[in-house]
Amino acid sequence: MARPYKTGLDYFELDCNLDEKIRLIQAEFGLKGFAVVVLLYKDIYAGQGYYMSWDDERLLLFMSENGVAGGDKNLITQVVEACIRRGIFSEELFRKYHILTSRGIQKRYFNAVARRENVETKKEYLIIKVTQKSINVNRNSVNVNRNSVNADKSTQRKEEKRKEENIKADASISNDAEDDGMNPMELLEIWDKEEKSKEKNWNE
Repeated sequence: MARPYKTGLDYFELDCNLDEKIRLIQAEFGLKGFAVVVLLYKDIYAGQGYYMSWDDERLLLFMSENGVAGGDKNLITQVVEACIRRGIFSEELFRKYHILTSRGIQKRYFNAVARRENVETKKEYLIIKVTQKSINVNRNSVNVNRNSVNADKSTQRKEEKRKEENIKADASISNDAEDDGMNPMELLEIWDKEEKSKEKNWNE
């Protein structure tokens, strides 16, 4: 039996300079609101990669899988609604298909999976411009194959050799430097410490 294709990502990027829309979510809902957004991103990228279905049942799963207390159910709903209202997620696709996605999410996802042998997506969910050179459209799916990637093998081999030669020089660098993005739970811990430090300094 053929091995199923991997859809999601192991890591995702989160800019240090947060978008104003994200900062507004934090301003309105506090650290919990920011945490909800990060966890939504995590579930999107780790799951389908470029979107996530969202309804009452998915809300319950989201709470259970992320250890969110039952009392925060209304908060999560309000945060999602605020994200849609502010354009963090596409309002049009949410109203039409009940999914959470955005242009930014889709651009980052397809850039991350560009070298995968096969990536299938639902055409009706796409809100980014795609070309025939990069994808093959087959009915309601988009197939991204290795033929769409213009990679020079010689250049790739030289790059691999260079990396091998620099292993010793790079040995002191943290493994995190090679990650595609920070683990969201680590990010939340760092953010929480910073907020507590700010609060302590303010009280002093």
